[in-house]
Amino acid sequence: MKRILFQLVASSVLTACVSFAQNGGQTGLTFLQLGVGARSLGMGEAYTAIGGDGAAMYYNPATLSSCDHPEILLMHKEWIQDVQTEYLGALVPAGSMNLGISVNSTSINNIELRTVPGPPLETFSARNAAIGFSAAYAFDARFSLGATVKTLYEKILVDESSGIGFDIGAVYSTPWRVRVGAALQNLGSVSALRDEASTLPRILRIGGAYSAGVGDSGGTFTVSSDIVSITNENTTHVHFGGEYVFREAFALRFGYQTGYETKSISAGAGVRYGMLGLDYAFVPFRSDFGTTHTFSLAIDFQ
Repeated sequence: MKRILFQLVASSVLTACVSFAQNGGQTGLTFLQLGVGARSLGMGEAYTAIGGDGAAMYYNPATLSSCDHPEILLMHKEWIQDVQTEYLGALVPAGSMNLGISVNSTSINNIELRTVPGPPLETFSARNAAIGFSAAYAFDARFSLGATVKTLYEKILVDESSGIGFDIGAVYSTPWRVRVGAALQNLGSVSALRDEASTLPRILRIGGAYSAGVGDSGGTFTVSSDIVSITNENTTHVHFGGEYVFREAFALRFGYQTGYETKSISAGAGVRYGMLGLDYAFVPFRSDFGTTHTFSLAIDFQ
């Protein structure tokens, strides 16, 4: 009986926390919807046509093609209900073919198990992870295609599940400083966790971004917008983002998302010195879920 109770509680903790905050989805491995990178989170995850950094493997692998030097991105995110996400993204240019690798891990530790009121009987952990390998090919200076293949892993107490997922994407730079991009994420499947089957959240992203200089101030302003549809849940959201960068040294960001029950706005800032860039994003939640804080460190080997 104790073993059964472990499974009943454990199998729903991480998915329940994430699903409710993201609007009560019905698919599994919902950590794949959380977003990565303090820059993108500060911009409301309107990032499908931007990318070009260590977070590109998550949002649109085709945007890897805009990188002309190696880069490493490290991220730590304190999410709701003690959910923590760690992310590593590394990319390297290789002529017309740019390559990347990413590691995305989300976990809850020290979950308490009780069968009756009183002290917990045990504590346990729930963990999800994805390891991805990405490639982007630039057909010319304007148009690129990209793809990611990723191994997926879930462990709750002693039970494990694994599978394979695929992302594909495209990005096009118009002659009018507008970039448009599209990506289809999480094609594939995972094995059942004990007796519970999971369906990957299949996400379609379509977005655009526009950048321009601001007078003689040495600053650049970027605005972006994405339509994000979780096709096997029949839910669609619109994301908006903005970023002002002053002399490539200091950045301010804002974002807004529609259609979520517990979140809408976001904000962030970043500083860059030499080869190092430090970014922060703040995302408040309603319904007493608190706030999330995300920190990213980018190492740019230019």
